[in-house]
Amino acid sequence: MSQPPSTSADVAAEQIEPWKAAPASPAFPAQRINSVIDLWLGEQVRHRRKALGRPLQQVAQGCGISVSLLSQIERGLRSISLRTLEALSKELQLPLETLIRNTQHDQNEGGSERAVVRAGKHQRIDLGDKGIHKEKLTPPGSTGGVELYRAVIEPGGSTGDALFFTHNGEQVGYVVEGQLELFIQDHLYRLQGGDSFCYDGVTPRRWRNPGPSVTTVLWAISRAPKSSTTPTATP
Repeated sequence: MSQPPSTSADVAAEQIEPWKAAPASPAFPAQRINSVIDLWLGEQVRHRRKALGRPLQQVAQGCGISVSLLSQIERGLRSISLRTLEALSKELQLPLETLIRNTQHDQNEGGSERAVVRAGKHQRIDLGDKGIHKEKLTPPGSTGGVELYRAVIEPGGSTGDALFFTHNGEQVGYVVEGQLELFIQDHLYRLQGGDSFCYDGVTPRRWRNPGPSVTTVLWAISRAPKSSTTPTATP
């Protein structure tokens, strides 16, 4: 972006044509991210497959699944069954324990400490190729009404050109440091340290760090009622 550094007044939305900021990207329908854990697992599968130089079709055939399903798994759009996870582990020559590490909180604290997660023990989701590193800050003893995440976004890091959405429920964010470009449907918000924002989880969106330094954002996400079958939230 060739825009000058934003000010607090720039927080107001600018009406723009969809995809004007990324003309090379077609306007695909917004995609629904299934869950944080699925996103993390999918990234590990994709990184490993690419490191081995294996094409999607070859790995899918070896696991007995469709190319479409494997592609959705790698993008966090589908949950992975235990059978498929085991097949991927064998096909990609990657121990099952390695694939699923960090998907559960450290159990060493004991049941009485479920209200606390020590520094360095939070679940991490590293999307290296996108320049995004997330931590789930919610302790395992939480009732699940609200989930808290911290995202560290490298310069140029983004969720990509495609819009995505998650589940019905309010999401509130706070930019701790750096700059954030937040696209919500056909609006562009330019945010910087100290700015906050909110939207409903089902609202199509994408975001990126346009600045020269790291951006850190805190997200508080309300989950759907327990009667709903909607999966875990993700920013």
